[in-house]
Amino acid sequence: MTHLLGQLKRWRFTEQLVRLAWGGARWGAVVGAVLAAACLTDWAADRYLGSETWRQFLKDTWVFAPAPAPAAEDRWFTEHLRLHYGFRAPAAAVIDDSPKWLRVAMTGGQAALALVLAYYLLVRPWRRTPSVDELAGAAEEAIPEFGHRLVTALQLNRPTARTQGMSQSLIADVTREAGELSARHNLLKLVDYRRLALAALVAGPVLGGWAAYALAKPALAAVLLKRQLLLSVEIPRTIHLQNVSQDVWPTGAEVEIRYKVTGDYPRPWFTERLRAEHGFALAPPADGFSGRLRVEPDGQPEESYDLVYDKEVEGEPGAAYFVAKLPASSLDFSFTARLDNGRTRAPGRVRFEPPPQLSADSDALTAEQWLPKFLGTQPNGAPYVRKSDGGVRGEVTDALPQSQILVEAKFNKPVQKARLIPIVRDGVREKDYPDGPADFHAPRDTGADRKSAVWLFPTTEKTIGYRIELTDDRGFVNSVPIRRNVRMLDDRPPVVTFLPESDRHPDPTDFGGQGDPKVYEWGDRIPLAQGGRVMVIYNTRSEQGIGRANIAYRVIPRGVAPDAYPKEVQDIQHPRQDPENKVFNRLPLKPITADLTKVGKFVPDLGLFEKSWAGLSEPDRDRVNIEFYLWPSPAPDAVPGGLEAGGRYNFEIDGLTKKIPDSTGSFVNAKLEVGDTVELFVEVFDKNPTPGRAPGYTKEARRKIVVTPEDARIATQMRNVEYDRLQNKLRELAADQGNVFKEPKKELPKQ
Repeated sequence: MTHLLGQLKRWRFTEQLVRLAWGGARWGAVVGAVLAAACLTDWAADRYLGSETWRQFLKDTWVFAPAPAPAAEDRWFTEHLRLHYGFRAPAAAVIDDSPKWLRVAMTGGQAALALVLAYYLLVRPWRRTPSVDELAGAAEEAIPEFGHRLVTALQLNRPTARTQGMSQSLIADVTREAGELSARHNLLKLVDYRRLALAALVAGPVLGGWAAYALAKPALAAVLLKRQLLLSVEIPRTIHLQNVSQDVWPTGAEVEIRYKVTGDYPRPWFTERLRAEHGFALAPPADGFSGRLRVEPDGQPEESYDLVYDKEVEGEPGAAYFVAKLPASSLDFSFTARLDNGRTRAPGRVRFEPPPQLSADSDALTAEQWLPKFLGTQPNGAPYVRKSDGGVRGEVTDALPQSQILVEAKFNKPVQKARLIPIVRDGVREKDYPDGPADFHAPRDTGADRKSAVWLFPTTEKTIGYRIELTDDRGFVNSVPIRRNVRMLDDRPPVVTFLPESDRHPDPTDFGGQGDPKVYEWGDRIPLAQGGRVMVIYNTRSEQGIGRANIAYRVIPRGVAPDAYPKEVQDIQHPRQDPENKVFNRLPLKPITADLTKVGKFVPDLGLFEKSWAGLSEPDRDRVNIEFYLWPSPAPDAVPGGLEAGGRYNFEIDGLTKKIPDSTGSFVNAKLEVGDTVELFVEVFDKNPTPGRAPGYTKEARRKIVVTPEDARIATQMRNVEYDRLQNKLRELAADQGNVFKEPKKELPKQ
C-alpha cells in the first residue's frame, strides 16, 4: 500500500509542476510582451514627444490644441503681481520625454495584470490539481488491469473508512492485489508532458527576444527596466546637449542660444573645411547636423528655430557648438532643444534686463562750464562756473577754450565702468579726443551705489561734444548712445568801440554834468589844433577777458602821393597788417587801479571816474587820462571781472613826426604841419595766453586833420552856435507836443 500511495503522490506533484510550468509560460509571455510594449512606449515617448511632428499633431486636434496666448488685458493681473510683489507664475510644463503619469500608469497596469494573471494561470491551476483518488480513477481507466482495485484499496484503508460488517480478509486481499499491480506499472507515464512543449513554444519567443535585446543593448535594456520600476534614470542617448547660453540679455537685444553637443552627431567635416579654407558655407542639411529649438515667451505662443552647427569646441575633441539666433525681444522665455535623439532634460531660461542708461530723472545728465583760470577765480579760489540753458540736458553753449566741462550723470542701475569721451572736429569729420586713454575718461567721482558719476574734461577750439559709454556688471553696454553737444564760443577778438568825444563833467552833481548828455557830445568833430590833443574815449569787451590795450597811430602827410611810398608801405592800411611797426606806432595804455570809494563810480561813456575832474580847471581837465581801466565784476562770487574795459586818453600830437620819401628812396622825418592827418586805432588783446592771439580794433579809425588855432576856435564857435539852435528847436518842439494834450480854455460868456 505504501508503494501505491507514493506513486500517486509523485504523480500529483508532477502534475502540479506541469500545470505551474504551463501557467508560468503563459504568464511570462503575456507579462514579458506587455513589459516590452511598455518599454517601447516609454522609449518612443522619450524620443518623439516634443518633436515638431508630434506638437503639430496636437495643435491640429481640437482636444489637445494648446490654449491661445492671453491678451494684454488677461496678462495685466500677472504683470501686476510680478512688478509689485515679485510673484511669477511657473512656466508651462515642457513635455519632452515620457510623462510621469504615463510611466506610473504603465507600471501600475503591469503590476495589476501580473497579479491577475498569476491568480488565473498559477494559483488557481495549482489549487485545481486532481486529488489522489481522482488520479487513481484515471489510472484504472488508463490500465484496465487495475479494475476497481486502486480506488477501493485507497478508500478502505483510510482511518476514517467505515468497514464494519465487512470481511477484513477480503480488504487485505484487495489491498495486496492493488499493491502488486501498481508495482508492475509506472503511473508517472500517465502524465501529459505535451504542455511543457507548449509552454516552451509560448514563452520562448518572448524570453528569446528579451535575451537578444539584453545582449545587443544591455545598458538600454537595464535602464528601460529600471524606469518601469519608476526609478529616476535617463534613457541613454548617443547625442548629449549641454546648455551653455547666456541666461541674462539686455532688453531689446538679439539673443543667441548656444549648446555644446557631444556624442555621435554627424561631423560636418566637408562644410567645415569649405568654410575654414575658402570662406564658403553650405546650408545645413535637413537630415544632418541641425536640430530644433523651441522657445516659449512668457504669455505668448511658442516659436521654433533651427539649431545649426557653428564650430568645434576648442580643446575638446568630439564636441561642437550648435547655435540658434533669435530676433530682438524683451519678453523672458523658456526654451528646449532637440538634436536627433538628443534633447535637453530641463528647459533653459533667458531673462532680459535693461542695459545701463541714464535714469528717468529730469536731472539725469547736467553740465556746467568751469571758466578758464586766465579769467581769475572766485574769492575762495574756486573757478567761476557758467551754466547755459541746455545745461539741464547735459549740453554746453558758448564754451571758452581752455575751460573745463563738469558733467554729472545718473544711471538706471549700478555700472561697473563709465567712460566719457570728448569729441572734436577733424576737418569735415569728427574723432575722439585724445586718441588714446586719458585721465578724464574715467569719472573723477562715483556714487557709493555706482549709479552716478562726475567727469571733468578740458575743451579745445575744436570741441563739438562728448559721449558717455556705460558697462554694467553683466558686461552690457548702453544701447542708446548718450551724446551731448558742446558749442564753442566763436573765437573772436575783443570788440572795441570809439565813444563820442564829450566835454560833459563826469560828476552828475556838477552843473556841467547835468542836462541832456548830447548837448556836450562832439562826436568826433572836436578840431585838432597844432600842439593840441585827440580825445580818445573807448570801450571794449571780450568773453575771454581784456588783457591789454594800445593806441596804434600814424601820420599821413599832406600833399604826398600814396604811390611815392614803396609797395610794402602802400599795402599797409591797418595796424593788423603791420605787426612790425613799419607804418604804425603803438602806444601802450597803462592799466589803472582805482579806489571807487575815493574817485567815485566809473562813467563808461566818458571814460572817467566821477571825481576825476574834482577841483580842476578846464585846461587841466584835458590832461586827465584814465588810460586802461578793467571793469570790476558786478558779482565777484559768480561772474569774473575784467570782461569789459574802457578809458579816456588825450593823445598829445606835439612832438609827432611824419615820414616823407625823398628822391633817394629813403625817408626823411619832418615835424607835423597844418594839413597833415593823424590816424588813430585802439588795439586790444584778450587774456587768452595762447601765443599769436589776434587783437581787436575799433571798427573805424579816428582821423583828425591838423588846423591852425584860429581855425580851431572858429570851428568850436560854429559848433556851439549850431548846438544852441538845436536845443532851442528841441525845446519848441517839446512845448508844442505838450500843448496838444491840453484842453483849450473855455471863454466866459459876455454879460
